Formats: sequence, C-alpha cells, structure tokens
Amino acid sequence: MASTQNERFPGPRIRGREPVRRTRRSEPSTRRDQKEIEEPEEEKKEPFKRRVWKESKSFLFDFIGAMIVLLIIIGALYTYTGNWPPLVVVQSGSMQHSVEESSIGVIDTGDLVFVKRFAEDEAPITYVEGVERDHRTYSSYGDVIIFRPNGNESRTAIIHRSVVWLEFNSTTYNNETRDGGGFNIPSMGLRNVMSTFSIEKYEWPKRPTSRDETIDVRSILNRFKSLDMEPHSGFLTKGDDNDHVDQVSSFGGSEPAWIQPVKQEWIIGKSVGELPWFGIIKLKLENNGESERDIHSNSERNLWIALIVIVASPFVVDFGIHFIISAFKKGKEDDEEELMEDGKPPKKPSSPRKKEYIDLQEDEPPKRGPRPPPRGPTLRRPGQTAPPPRKR
Repeated sequence: MASTQNERFPGPRIRGREPVRRTRRSEPSTRRDQKEIEEPEEEKKEPFKRRVWKESKSFLFDFIGAMIVLLIIIGALYTYTGNWPPLVVVQSGSMQHSVEESSIGVIDTGDLVFVKRFAEDEAPITYVEGVERDHRTYSSYGDVIIFRPNGNESRTAIIHRSVVWLEFNSTTYNNETRDGGGFNIPSMGLRNVMSTFSIEKYEWPKRPTSRDETIDVRSILNRFKSLDMEPHSGFLTKGDDNDHVDQVSSFGGSEPAWIQPVKQEWIIGKSVGELPWFGIIKLKLENNGESERDIHSNSERNLWIALIVIVASPFVVDFGIHFIISAFKKGKEDDEEELMEDGKPPKKPSSPRKKEYIDLQEDEPPKRGPRPPPRGPTLRRPGQTAPPPRKR
C-alpha cells in the first residue's frame, strides 16, 4: 500500500534521555542517616608499645629543644659579657645595704651577677667620676668591679665598688729606704698627696645616708714599705656595707690580709646586672657556713617561690592552651548544632570527615525538574534529501 504525503511514518519511539541529577553522598535522605553521621565512630585504641614510643619521642624532642634554647642563652650571655663564666655568685654581705632584708637592685648574698669584660680602651668609672657624670649602678655612684685580690688568680675574686684612681708620684720616693712618695688624684685635681684626703658626702647605706669618706694615704705607703715593695698606681675599692676602703682596712685571718690598690690588669670585669636569690643554691650545696649566715630570710623565701613558679609554669601554660582550644571547638560544635535544629546546613564542617548534609523530611520525596518531551525519528517527505550528519 503506497504511503500518502500526510501519513506519519510508523517508527519506533525513542525515549529521550533524562538529565541525570547527581546528589552528594554527604546528603542524607532521612533522619536516620543524619543521626548516623552525627554519631562519630569509636576510635580504635593504639597498641601500648606504639603509645609509649610516641610519648617517648615527644619527650625526647622537648628535651632536645630545651637544650638548644639553653645553649642559645648561654652563648648569648658569653657573647655579651666576653667572660666565662658570665655569672658569679656573691658569697659575702659586704655589698648589702641592709642587715634585715635583701632587695632587688642591690647586690646581696646569694645573688648571681653578670660580669662584663672591659674593652681595651675602657676603664671603670669611679665613685668620684660617677658623681660628676651622674653614673649610678646598684643604688650608688660608680662601677662595681670584679677583681683578683693582689693579682692572685688562685684566690676568690672580690666584687666591690671602685672609689677613686690613685696615681703613684715617685718624685720624692727613695727606692733604697722605701720612704717618701705620694699619690696624684687626677679626678679630684690633687697632686702628690702624702697624708689624707676626703670625699665629701660619700653615700652610705647605713644612717646617716651620707658622710665624708676620709682616706689615709700614709697608711697605704707604710703597708708597701712593710712588704718591701715599691708603691704602684691603682683603684681604691670599697664594699658598700664596709666602714672604709679596702686599701686602709685589715681583714684579720683572711688571705690576703691587705688588698693593694687594684691594677687595671687585675680586673676581670664590671657587674652589669643580677639574677637575685639563685646563687643561694650553690652556697647551700657548698655548705659554706660563713656565707649562709649572711643570707637574708626573705631571699630564701623568694627563691622557693621562684622555683615553684618556674616548675609550674609549663604545666599552667599547657593547660591553658588545651583549655582555649577545647573551648573554641566546643563553641563551634554548639553553633553547628543550632544550625541543625533550625534546618540550615553549617557554613563550614567541624572536621574534614564530617560531611555537609541537607535535612530532608521523611515524607517529602526528592524534587525533580520537568521531564523533556520524547524525541522520535525525523520524518522526510518523498524526494527530500537527508540532512548531513552532525559532527560529534
């Protein structure tokens, strides 16, 4: 039967392809799936040996880090002071300003002081020069120096304040009889002093707070003569708690019994700071009874407080950091729970394993877009040529 022009070609109908709607795996379709995601899986416990190894490795890294920091601090102190060791322990109370209690800013028994070496062209600033320049250290004028008594390196170094520089004048000195001679005092404008001179209103830690410090030069010259030595130039030194300068004082049975004027080459350095109380540990270990008697009671109390703070600080800091982190995480989880209750997805996941989801009702089917119309084969009229094939 011949087909007519208006008759449709009865061909098979080809169903059009529907657009595939991809859904995220993280989107639960029911409340049950949502509950399963909210309940985290129980963490698997690590083996005991592995946990011990982890903790040991962490402790080892912490110990190595602490040693590196300690070496950096020691190296920095050595670079700054130019001395080794950069710290010395004060073993006597000659520099104390009170017999009842210690104080920061004053050199007391049991303090650790930093010792800085003088440069080649640098000299200590004496008390007399410090008054003119307004140069104060440890609550008084002038530099506090650490020196070897009479240049003897086998003796314990002394830490006292430099008072004035004496320059020996040999114009009237007889080398054979060891008589005559005198001292020039450039900072005070005095020449060939052979008797006494005074430093007016010398600061004194005891009452009265200032007085005239009188120095007998003749006694210094007589000491040199008794030792059959030629006098030499040097610094006069004094402990802040002592009555007179070292060079006119006698130290009884201690060695040396007399301290000569301090030469520049005997000086180890000057004190440039303090670490209070921590030298008490060394004095206690040495069981030095004489030094322990000079230790103030408040120094020992402050040492115990400082040690407790140092030991407890790492634990307090670690607890504080963990508390802040846990509080931040809990606050973030509470915000997400509020968004879940409101039916809104959280802005950011609290962890990479917890995926985003869309809260869907159980009785509400998933919504789909409109279905496109079916597409059939293209009909051609008799004599109509087929269109060229499409390029894929």
